[in-house]
Amino acid sequence: MRTLRRGDRGREVVDLQTRLQALGFDLGNRGIDGVFRERTELAVRAFQQHLGLLADGLVGPISWREIVEACYRPGGRLLYLRQPPFRGADVIELQQMLDDLGFDPGAVNGLFDPRTVRAVRDFQRNAGLQDDGVVDATVFKVLNTFAAQSLGTHQLPDKSGGYFTDDLFSGSIVVDAAHGGRDTGYASPTGISEADLNLAVAQELAQILPAREVLLTRSGDEEVSAADRAFLANSSGAKMIVSVHHASHSTPTACGTASFYFGRLGYQSHRGRMAAAYLQRCISQTLGTPDIGEFGRSFEILRETNIPAIILEPLHLTNAEELDLASDPYYPATVAEAIASALELYAGRDTAFIAV
Repeated sequence: MRTLRRGDRGREVVDLQTRLQALGFDLGNRGIDGVFRERTELAVRAFQQHLGLLADGLVGPISWREIVEACYRPGGRLLYLRQPPFRGADVIELQQMLDDLGFDPGAVNGLFDPRTVRAVRDFQRNAGLQDDGVVDATVFKVLNTFAAQSLGTHQLPDKSGGYFTDDLFSGSIVVDAAHGGRDTGYASPTGISEADLNLAVAQELAQILPAREVLLTRSGDEEVSAADRAFLANSSGAKMIVSVHHASHSTPTACGTASFYFGRLGYQSHRGRMAAAYLQRCISQTLGTPDIGEFGRSFEILRETNIPAIILEPLHLTNAEELDLASDPYYPATVAEAIASALELYAGRDTAFIAV
């Protein structure tokens, strides 16, 4: 679909407005009129902010998919394991209820994946239902009966405190260089493209990470879809994925280091959040950049992977001082060493570092 924005009009806008209104977002006095005006944009921004998406008011493929998925209601369709998996608000509610009752579905990410199916089958066996992993209105009704007796939706506590119970480096780690090919990301006036810089850092990191195996989602200037990146991570048996990005902003004074882990509608990845904190602090200290912080978001690579995932933005390429840092020929190696050091501290559970 084409990206919808303020000023657009037509059937696509009517469809968008109808869905937004059904989700409870206010479109103003004009309501559903087929014109993408300010109130429609405000509704889109509010929806994006609620989901942890980039709140830019534009409805591209990701925002449109999220809006469509948000409209699914529990019991309104039959859920079963398929490829690609079912996704939507009904799956999120299913996962939240399973989570609340102690049947671990993994990440509450809205994807009806194999781990969710295992949790469904465990619940079905315990509830005296046919344990086929298929969810219909009857299963939701029984779930609601049990969930009503609980204390309310909450995330299962993490007994390991956000750390791995075994050695992080005993398995594979996926290193993702964001963008690539026709998708250059931000390109600076000095000729530095985000795609090239991401790849340079990823390649340096692949050389020094002490993991049993390091897998790169791309090894050259090629375009790799988010779905393919996630598939590599999910099918490789890797323990973690680190996605390297670089920030840009319309305000040139914007600066600093930020990191992101999976968080959505109250759920957050324990291990993702803890690892992001180590990476955030170590990169910021190494580069001398402001520590913006680590944040829970539902960005695609975070949501689509079923292992702990972190997105890193070491600095802003739109900031003159930080662009100078990125222009240093030793910059990729410096960032890679900071990432590797942070993961070693995280794997070693060095709580003194994170407490400082």
